[in-house]
This record gives sequence, structure tokens and C-alpha cells, in this order.
Amino acid sequence: MSQKRLSKHEIKEDNFVTAVLRTREFIYAHQNAFFTGLVIVIVIIAGVLWMSNSKEKTRQSAATQFAESLASYRSGDIQTAEEMFKIINERFKGSEEGAYSAYLAGKCALEDRRNAQAIDLFNGYLERSGKYPFFHDAALEGLATALENERNYEKAAEAYMRLADDIKTNSFVETAYLRKAADALKMSDRREKAIEVLERLHELSTGIEKRDIEIEIEILRG
Repeated sequence: MSQKRLSKHEIKEDNFVTAVLRTREFIYAHQNAFFTGLVIVIVIIAGVLWMSNSKEKTRQSAATQFAESLASYRSGDIQTAEEMFKIINERFKGSEEGAYSAYLAGKCALEDRRNAQAIDLFNGYLERSGKYPFFHDAALEGLATALENERNYEKAAEAYMRLADDIKTNSFVETAYLRKAADALKMSDRREKAIEVLERLHELSTGIEKRDIEIEIEILRG
């Protein structure tokens, strides 16, 4: 008696059933490894979601605290604002709010004539200003002012020269920074360097100011 020939549909069903059975057998044979891998995948996904949620909460917290600190600063409560800015700088050091808080805390300290603290805070911001450059020039100028107040004229001159050489905003004040650098160098008794800066300033000047600089250079040369 001849065997009944299977239809194409029956062959497909048979292949499907066979595949399902083989898959089930494979899972049974490797169920420990399978469930371990599944757990690892779930843990990784959960970790990514948790980290994403945590970062978002951190950003929101930093932004909220920064806004509150700015409000205190604008209201004239400088001491409270400075303490709040310092906390943000420590808690959120790698964030934009953390970097800007370092600058603003330095500004508060400078206004309160605590120059040493202002210098540390301005330097702390400047180390991060490559990523967050908004207050770069203001921080350098604040640093130079604090150094002058501390009578560290040589370092102050260096800060003013950095401003003149690498102004990120307000490039029209280059001559003002060169003048301050020259004056600071004279105060630190570095005449030759002061002359170099004045010669550069001379090239950018006109009229009576140019003539006054020429006289100043001659006096320094003796």
C-alpha cells in the first residue's frame, strides 16, 4: 500500500513543529545559561534606565539650586549666595552649574575682599572653562584684580596678558588689558617685560596716547 503524500502545508507545519520542539529541547538543555543570560540583560536594561533617570534628577536639582543661589545674589545677600554657590560647586563639580558656581562664588569672595579665596575659586572655574567658557574673561579679570589686591603684581600681569592674548569676549578691550599688564609689571619691577608690553600697546594706539607711551618707554629705558 502506498504512503499518503504530504501536502506543502503539512510539510511546513511539520517543519515548524520540529523547530519548536528542537528549540524547547535546547532551552531545557541549556536553561541555566539561558535564564542567567536573561537576568543579565534585564539587569543591564534596568541599570541604564536607573542611570538615565538619576542623571536627569541630578540636572534638575543642580538647575534648581543654581537658580535659588542667583536669586540670593541678585537680592544682595552675598554671603548666603556664596555659600550656596560653593555647595553647588562641590556637589555638581562636573556640570555647567557647578563650573559657573565656582566663578560666582569667587566673585562674591572678591566683593567681600577675601582675595585668597577668590583666587582659588576663579582658578577652579578656569580649569573647567574650556568646556564652559561663558565666564572665562570675567574670571580671568577677577583673578587679576584679586592678585593685584594681594600685591602679587607679576601673577596679575600674567593674567592680564592671558586676557589680551586670548580674549573670548569683548575683544575691543585688548588695549585696556595691555595697559593693566604693563602697570602691574612696572609695580613688580620687571621693566624689560613692561617695555615689551608697552611697545605692543604703542602699535595699537594713536594720537596723544601713542606719544605718551613713547615717553613712558624712554623713561623705563633710563
